Amino acid sequence: MSLPVAVSAIARLPRDYQVPDELARDLRRADAFIQMAVISAFTAVSGLPSGKLSPEEVGVFIGTAFGPLETNFESLGSLIDDGEGQISPTLFSHSVYNAAAGYVARLLDIRGPAVTITNYGWPFLVALEEGRLAVASGRIGRAVVIGVETFSDLLADAYRRFFGVVEAPWQRGAVAWVLEPAEAAKGYCRLAGVKIREFDAEPADLLTRRDETLSGPGINSELPRQPMAYVEALSEAVASFGDLAEGEITLSFEAPFGAAEIGLCR
Repeated sequence: MSLPVAVSAIARLPRDYQVPDELARDLRRADAFIQMAVISAFTAVSGLPSGKLSPEEVGVFIGTAFGPLETNFESLGSLIDDGEGQISPTLFSHSVYNAAAGYVARLLDIRGPAVTITNYGWPFLVALEEGRLAVASGRIGRAVVIGVETFSDLLADAYRRFFGVVEAPWQRGAVAWVLEPAEAAKGYCRLAGVKIREFDAEPADLLTRRDETLSGPGINSELPRQPMAYVEALSEAVASFGDLAEGEITLSFEAPFGAAEIGLCR
């Protein structure tokens, strides 16, 4: 059995996001990575027109290249400076990449699969395909797919050094999509599938997204080359998909580190 899968909601977190009052208490100790993942997912799910599913029928899939990097640095710094017995348990637990998925699952009452995928190329696309397959197989009835990256002074400095520039186009960001069986969803479009090929590449190509190109109907190819650019461009294209002609289209991504395609249908 393979069910057609549709994108039923998309939520893009503003750069200057605010924590909603109903989440403020639960996120008071969370770092930016966790906050952004939770708020984007909360916003996407809150706007769903479809009925409520049981918690076991919903899964969360997070794709990230660098994860909670600043929290990792802070946790390691505390370990080095203060020793094993003094490190904050909260800080240490938040440095674990899957902590954000745990927060999303707990606060949105999701009891299906909770997965975090790390990949320096297109981690959101990998998470998107995992979520699509889970819904298409009937294993779950809804997948909340999140792409999230935070700002890192270290990576921005590496970018500046590599290109010899003063400013790096590095920005934090988070986007959440909701996938559901097409027959139950009234949203943007159907998701035909994602294909990804990875190539050997220099670390600098992955860091700077050098020579990365995005193409296809509705794609803004002029976005700054930073880790969330392809996620945001893809989300904007899908949000405008209702204005396109009937049929299937392909959005393409190419870079020194690989090539990817995503098929969409009206």
